[in-house]
Amino acid sequence: MRASRLLIAFTLLIASYLNVSPSLAGGTITNATLPAGKPGNVRLMVNTIRGGKAMDVNNETDVPVEVVLRLTRLVNVTGVGNGVIRKTVPARTRLRVATLRKRQGSYPMMYQQSFSYALIYSPEPGKAGSVGGYAYALPWTGGPFHISQGAGGDFSHNSPKGRYAVDVAMPVGTPIVAARNGKVIEVHDGQGGRLPNPAGNYVRIEHADGTHSAYLHLKRGSVKVKPGQTVRTGSLLGQSGNTGRSTGPHLHFVVQKAYGDSLVSIPFRFSRPVSALPNFARND
Repeated sequence: MRASRLLIAFTLLIASYLNVSPSLAGGTITNATLPAGKPGNVRLMVNTIRGGKAMDVNNETDVPVEVVLRLTRLVNVTGVGNGVIRKTVPARTRLRVATLRKRQGSYPMMYQQSFSYALIYSPEPGKAGSVGGYAYALPWTGGPFHISQGAGGDFSHNSPKGRYAVDVAMPVGTPIVAARNGKVIEVHDGQGGRLPNPAGNYVRIEHADGTHSAYLHLKRGSVKVKPGQTVRTGSLLGQSGNTGRSTGPHLHFVVQKAYGDSLVSIPFRFSRPVSALPNFARND
């Protein structure tokens, strides 16, 4: 696995036997601004055009995807090179990835295709805040505590915004501190239970490289900072709680990067060991 990305591949095997040929050039963005909304799908679309068909990828998700289209058993087909097409399709975008042409117009064109894609969760690999970047201090005092849900957890860490988050089980009232220098950009402190916000009470901090760290499910009335305030590593932010979509007292900590109008979580590392914490800096 490349350390800068987490690749989750979805493969669709589709056998096609066609007798038409498209005439448009590949690689053109045909719709660069699909409507925003809930996380959607990534689909390969075979479109009928004058004299043939063209292949578009429709990326309805909020993050870019890397797609691979493989064309095999080619009969009377040209315009696809070695039959392996790789493209990066931006978030909320429809991209023309392939066109096929007949070698001889009077004969049918046949091929077999397979399509796969991978979500790109770190859109700017190699920069501080992704794997191998800044080492975050532990965002609490006391303990020791353990990880109750790590990256990719089935309960809630399975979306682009939260893929690399960690949940640290701890008693309500545990002091929560800034894991890195930055400026407070958002706080919420008035929620007493699960609703209305699934994050409960939280603090969001922006760092010098543009990344954000977020501290969720805090105790109501415990937040000690305000938007616009500058904090240093170790500054008291509030106390841990059990608010929002939480099945037990814990801190949800995530590092995110802005991407378009949305946010994606990115890999990070702590400066000290934590029980059961994945080491994102490793390449395995």
